[in-house]
Amino acid sequence: MIWALSIMLWYHDVPEQDLQYWQHKTFESQYECHDYLADNKVVLVDSVLETFRNRDGKLLQNFEFYCESKSYVMEV
Repeated sequence: MIWALSIMLWYHDVPEQDLQYWQHKTFESQYECHDYLADNKVVLVDSVLETFRNRDGKLLQNFEFYCESKSYVMEV
C-alpha cells in the first residue's frame, strides 16, 4: 500500500467537487504524507492556485488536502 496526496476542489456554482491527485510523490505511510504536507504547504498551495484557480470560467471557492491510501498490484 502507498499513500498519495489528494486535493478536493470546490468551485463556485459547480454542484460536484473535483478530486485531484498530486502525482509528484507517493509516501510509505500516512505520517510521511502529513509530514510532507506540513513541510511544503506554501509551495503546494501556490501550485494548487496556479493550476486550479479557474475551471471552465468557474472560480475556485475552496480546497482541502487529504492523504489517501492506495493499493496496487505489481505485475511480474
